[in-house]
Amino acid sequence: MTQLTSVTVRGMRWAYLASAASAAVQIPYSAVMARLLTPEDFGLMALAYLVPRFAHHFAQGGLASAVVQRPSLTGRDVRVIFALALTLGTCSYAAVWLIAPYGTELAHGPSELTSMIRVIALGMPIGALGTVATGLLSRGMRYRAIALTEFSSFIVGYCGVALLSALLGAGVWSLVYGQLGWTVLLNLLPYVMVRHSLRPLFDVPAMRDVLRFGGKVSANGFLEYLTADFAKLSIGRYVGVAAAGLYDRAALLASYPLQQIQEAASKVLLPGLSRIQHETSRLGASYADCTSLTTLVLFPLWAVIGASSEQLVALLLGSQWHGSVALVPILGLAGVLGLVAQFSGTVGEAMGVVGPKLVIHLVQMTVLVAGTALALRLGGGLHALMVVVLVGQLVRLSLFQAWLNRLFPATRRPVTRAYAQAAALSGLFWVALWSVQRELEGSCPAPVILVAKLAAAAVLALCCLRYGAALHGVRVARERGLLPAVLCR
Repeated sequence: MTQLTSVTVRGMRWAYLASAASAAVQIPYSAVMARLLTPEDFGLMALAYLVPRFAHHFAQGGLASAVVQRPSLTGRDVRVIFALALTLGTCSYAAVWLIAPYGTELAHGPSELTSMIRVIALGMPIGALGTVATGLLSRGMRYRAIALTEFSSFIVGYCGVALLSALLGAGVWSLVYGQLGWTVLLNLLPYVMVRHSLRPLFDVPAMRDVLRFGGKVSANGFLEYLTADFAKLSIGRYVGVAAAGLYDRAALLASYPLQQIQEAASKVLLPGLSRIQHETSRLGASYADCTSLTTLVLFPLWAVIGASSEQLVALLLGSQWHGSVALVPILGLAGVLGLVAQFSGTVGEAMGVVGPKLVIHLVQMTVLVAGTALALRLGGGLHALMVVVLVGQLVRLSLFQAWLNRLFPATRRPVTRAYAQAAALSGLFWVALWSVQRELEGSCPAPVILVAKLAAAAVLALCCLRYGAALHGVRVARERGLLPAVLCR
């Protein structure tokens, strides 16, 4: 195992540990908040976050990725990038302050939505402090520090602040305070660890050079925002705030564990892949191996969540969220397709080639707009819009695969085999859990059924890891030292 591989493996362990710990807190937190607040509260917060998230990509400018991807980085470069982050963050906040009333009008929301948007947007100038620091931590492969800062920020800044505010009767504003507290800590803690110079350097030619790459990353992030939140905006505008709340909680339940896994991997893989960006054969092999791992984990996990959606919604969210049950499997599958495509985009970003990503996201956005218009014209409701989201993610993933197959022709066969194995395994998991529910439904309460399903899924997963040597993803995990020794004998 090379030194780079060893560091990357350790980084993935730390990233997954932080993700698992966050998920362990997120689940009870969501269960409590779902009972303290209403679907309308979550729907209003989901709509309020749309405008700041829209501007967030311009505020960041892809600067953290630019810090990681640049072949060489000097102290002068750090000062230039910090000046860019400060400028973009301040200007973006001013823009959001001005357009907040128009965002409220577009979403058909109450007047309170304008104030919520403006408070959430305070995170953009604050983000200038953490953008460079986070990039420096990633560039230095200080994965343990990244994991600890993210976990601490989430627990204290987000969950702690939001839960305390909700218990004190703040209502929907508890979600706003939690989001702001999370942003503050998420940007302050990395800076405390790095302590880079806070003297901005306004060197226009150097700024222009940084933005050649960072601007493309930012544009891609903006299009990802549009494709991710277009459905939420459409639902809030044409179906209602309560429906947007059901969608928001269903999306969280369906994709949160999947997203945690993929984001943890992406944070580690971008610095690692960037260091071998000019070694095409090695990069292609890493892409094939990572795809095998990603699909083998995400698709079966989606099957577990989708097949258990009724029990998960009942236990974690409560009876008032029953309308989310049918949305979870659709959103979960769309989430898996989107996250696998996101990893493919990380490979291109590590190579410094982000133009094709821009085209792919534009095509996906076109599919979403056309599909939504058709669904509304035909009188389709919430479920029809979810199908449009699923089709858009399928188109996006197909285009990414076609692009990377052209970049790395030798990976076509192993990547195709990885998808086939992951699909077959997810089908096996779904059938097994459906059989458990069929046997126990009507005679056992929901908690017992859920425990039985999770136990069956755990047994299947252990069997696959212990005896699934024919699965490419399992072989990769064994070779990279990602599995305990007892499962590799």
